[in-house]
Amino acid sequence: MKRILWLFLCVALIGTLAAAVEITAWITYGGIMGNVLVDLIENDFTKSTGIEVRYEPYMIDSNYFMKVLLAAATGDGPDVLTLGSAQVVDLAMRNAIVDLNTFPDFNKAVADIYPGALRTLKFKEHYFGVPFELGWTIAYYRQDMFDAYGLKPPTTWEELRKIIPKIQAQKKTAWISTIGNSADGQTRAFFPFIYQRNSDIFTEDGLKSNLDSPMALEAFKEFTGFYTDHKLPLEMPEIEAFSNGDMPYMVSLNWLYTMFLRGKPELQGKWGVTVCPGTKQPNGTINHTVPISSFAFAIPNGKNAEKTKAAWEFIKWIASDRVQKEYQRRIYESPDKWILVFGTKGTANSDVFMERDRKVMDAALKQSLGPRAVVGGYQTYRYFSFAFSKVVMQKEDPKKVLLEAAKDSNTELERKRKEFARFVDKL
Repeated sequence: MKRILWLFLCVALIGTLAAAVEITAWITYGGIMGNVLVDLIENDFTKSTGIEVRYEPYMIDSNYFMKVLLAAATGDGPDVLTLGSAQVVDLAMRNAIVDLNTFPDFNKAVADIYPGALRTLKFKEHYFGVPFELGWTIAYYRQDMFDAYGLKPPTTWEELRKIIPKIQAQKKTAWISTIGNSADGQTRAFFPFIYQRNSDIFTEDGLKSNLDSPMALEAFKEFTGFYTDHKLPLEMPEIEAFSNGDMPYMVSLNWLYTMFLRGKPELQGKWGVTVCPGTKQPNGTINHTVPISSFAFAIPNGKNAEKTKAAWEFIKWIASDRVQKEYQRRIYESPDKWILVFGTKGTANSDVFMERDRKVMDAALKQSLGPRAVVGGYQTYRYFSFAFSKVVMQKEDPKKVLLEAAKDSNTELERKRKEFARFVDKL
């Protein structure tokens, strides 16, 4: 009897071990943030699911993306990974990323996530990732200096144009960040102007450039006018200039919030955040739509069904509001003291933010819109950058250069569609 019981226990143990699943995760969080995430995975996800996760941290740079591309080509990659949201769809167009729509509980899994953050991870009707850490556009202002100048933070671009001369009269400047004055940065700085006109730089079907549309030209003239007419700078040491008062107002990215709150205690009570300036609509409302991007989790193609299922369980777990708020809290309480917002609405409305700022963060994210995923879309960014430089640096006609950008962009978009057709046509 004892021998039979022993054999039964051995068989049960072997069955349990055989059923255990381990997935490999390439994740772009190291240091304290990585350690916090590893602890959360081990003591929450693995404990509740039995799925082991081999955590491999990487720096998110061009070398990492090349490693991911090589792994996709050879099939020797991880079971789940993080990438920039645009990179996720770039791989998906190569048939290298799992379509998450194939999971019946996908809609339930992303129910708490800001819809705008999902847009960049969508191609055709397919979703290839879920957002994690978010980046979007907000405005910062020096409350002490605005009070001294008798100014209020602008709610529209028109109001910003009116206060710029008053700021410049004090030998100061305003700033609209072009993020390194790069093609991506210049295009991202332009997005609010065209999004707020309920338009885009691509057509609705994602097949052509929309830069030759009347709305695009109107938005382009307003955007470039800040540099040609109002002489805003193209480059600026944001943290230093805001801190010393040389730049009492700027439109930039949300990550600066932590830098000022935690890194500049001497500014306490002297600054604030507000939503990006907006565009007045025909009905009198103001559209404040801004671009948003993310680090996103995705599942590489080509894995066996068991690994893919386990990877999806992991993504559902990390996409939940409960887990993202817990990770946010732990990062905030760590020595790094970062204040980050993740994909879910709860993380923008959490206690890590000062009460006065929660509504600002939530309002901005509710009106955010991720750039449309388009085959070869980065080519349009490049030609837009050429047009921007020609107007701002060479004083050329905005309409002329924007029409040229649209024409050149369409040529490249058509070429890229043909190049990727063997993959895209299968989606």
